[in-house]
Amino acid sequence: MRKLFLIKIVHTAADMGSMGEGLIKEGMAKMGKEKWLENQRRIENFWNEVEKEIDGIGLDYSRTRIYQDGLPCGGELGLRIVRETAEKGSMNYRIVRKLIEKGATIEATESPELLRKEYEHIKAIVTATGVKEKEEAAGKYEQVKDELIQERDAFIAKAINATLKNNETGLLFIGAAHDVTPLLAKDIEVKSLD
Repeated sequence: MRKLFLIKIVHTAADMGSMGEGLIKEGMAKMGKEKWLENQRRIENFWNEVEKEIDGIGLDYSRTRIYQDGLPCGGELGLRIVRETAEKGSMNYRIVRKLIEKGATIEATESPELLRKEYEHIKAIVTATGVKEKEEAAGKYEQVKDELIQERDAFIAKAINATLKNNETGLLFIGAAHDVTPLLAKDIEVKSLD
C-alpha cells in the first residue's frame, strides 16, 4: 500500500524567489501595510498548524518521500534549493528541510519547462510598469493558466506514481488550485491534511 498526504499550501514571498520582493510591494499596495502584516501572521499560524499535523502522523522518515509544488529537482540540487529557500524565510521549506533532516527523501516534482512558462507570465505581471501593461499581462496569463495547471498536475502525478514505492508515504505540498488526486495510481491511498 502506498500512502500520500496532500498538504494544501499558502505561498509566501519567500517561496517566490526573485519575484518575492515585487509581490510584497504589490500586496502591501493592494491591502495596506497593517492588513498585509495581519495576513502574514495568519499565514505563519497556518504553517505552525501544518507542522503540528505532520508531526502527529507518526512517519517512518526512511520511508517518506516529499513532493513540493514548484520544485523541479531532487537529489543534491533539490536539497540545496530547499535549504536556501528555508533560509530566506519560507515556512513551507523549513518544514520540508526538517523532514529531510529526519531522513525523508525529496523528489523532483515538477517539469522545469512548465514552471518556466508560468514564471514568465507571473514575471510579466509583477514587472509591468503601467496599469494597461499589467492588465494585458494578467489577461495573457488567464488564457493559459488553467491549461498550465492541468499540465503541471499531470506531470506531478506521473512523478508520484513512478517514485512512491509500496509501503512508503508521500507528502505532497501543493497549491490550492491544483487537483492531482484523480491522476494518481489507484493503489495510492490519498488523505488530506486539513
